[in-house]
Order: sequence, then structure tokens, then C-alpha cells
Amino acid sequence: MDYIINTLVYADRHAKGEAQSEFLEDIKKLGADGVEARLEYFNDIKDEAPKFVKRAKELDLKINLSVPDELFVDGKVNPKLETYFKYGKMLKLNKIKFNTGDFAHFTGDLAHVLDALPEGIEFNVENDQTKLSGRSQHILTFLQSAKEAGLNVGYVYDIGNWLVTGEDPDIVAKKLAPYTRYIHLKNMTGIGNNTSATLDEGKINWRTPAAYFKTGTDVALEYPMSQFERRASELAVVKNVYK
Repeated sequence: MDYIINTLVYADRHAKGEAQSEFLEDIKKLGADGVEARLEYFNDIKDEAPKFVKRAKELDLKINLSVPDELFVDGKVNPKLETYFKYGKMLKLNKIKFNTGDFAHFTGDLAHVLDALPEGIEFNVENDQTKLSGRSQHILTFLQSAKEAGLNVGYVYDIGNWLVTGEDPDIVAKKLAPYTRYIHLKNMTGIGNNTSATLDEGKINWRTPAAYFKTGTDVALEYPMSQFERRASELAVVKNVYK
């Protein structure tokens, strides 16, 4: 099992112009096993990737990538997919994740959608905060179809986004548990899409979904925290619940 820190945790430092590679030493000190980089946090991924990969390797941190884009656009495979996969190879990824998008109108050959995915990279889809990619039934339909087509596709359970889209996080956890390979933890204030300062301060009981997932499912923290002590204490609490 891996405990991951999504670089959204360092939103304040990113806003000041720091590169994601500058967060890696802190992530290691926290006792995490890896980093989830955000594609939108790279100013020039081709220029930044070598340094990022080199530093992560030095610190023995696994690398995941969050791509803020959809797998299907207007019922067709996203034309940018091959480019994203090239980035994945460049970053020597462990996992890459997308939003599902408009799979409902897809009429192509699903079996070949991931042909360009580099070997060794785990492919997952996540629920976002939209009607298109943030409905559990839409996601389940895609995951079932992908499985039938022989695709190795998993699911990233983002607990906070379910509050925004109006579905019960516990019910969804049980529903999508068979496909869940990765968990994103954050909590929400209940006002718009604002995250709470800590997991225990929000509207969601973030502990209860743990009972539905397989032991050893990877977990990431994905909410801004400006102080090391806060980051360390939040990760420690998570390690006691998600094992």
C-alpha cells in the first residue's frame, strides 16, 4: 500500500511560483511513499520532467499524475490522449488518472482506446464535480464496459467530490469498491466546492468508506495545507484508518 501526497497540498507554494520538484523533499519527510503531480502545475513539462523524475528517484518516491481532462470528448476518444501518455512515459509514472467524460455517446472500439498507454502505467478514472463525470452510474457503466472489453481500468474514489455532486459517499464507496484502486481524501465545508482545513472539520465522515475498500488500497491527500505540522498530523491520522 502507498500513501501519496497530491501536489495540491502545496497550493500556496505553487501560487508563489515554486516548481513541483521543490515539494518532493517535504513529501519524503512526511513519510509518504509517493507524489501525485498535477499536470496543470507544470509550466513546461518537457523542461521540468527530467528534474522532477531525478529528484523523485533520489528520494525513492513513486510518481502518479492527475490529468484535468476527459477520456471521452463529444463521444470520441480525446485526441490529446496520446500526448498525455507521452507525458506519462516522460515522468516514469506509476499511475495516471482522467475524468470519464462523454462515454455515453461513444460508438467506437473500446478495446483499443488505451493502445498507446505505455507499459507499466496504471490507468484510472476519477469522479469529478460535474454531471458528466461526477455521477456514479455513469462511471460504473464505463468501468463495466471497459472490463468487458478487456481493458485494465480502475477507479479513483474522490470522497469530497461526491458531496458536491449530491451523492452519498458511503453508498458510492460500496457501489464502486470492486473497481477502486486509489482513494483521494479531502473534506468539504458544504459551501460550494470549498475544501475544509482538515479531514475532521468537514461535512463528510471520511473514515466510514474505508470499510468498503480492499485492504491496502492506495490513498492520497488532496487539499491545501500550508504548515508541515498539519500535513504530518493529517497523514498520521489517515494511516491509522486506511490500511
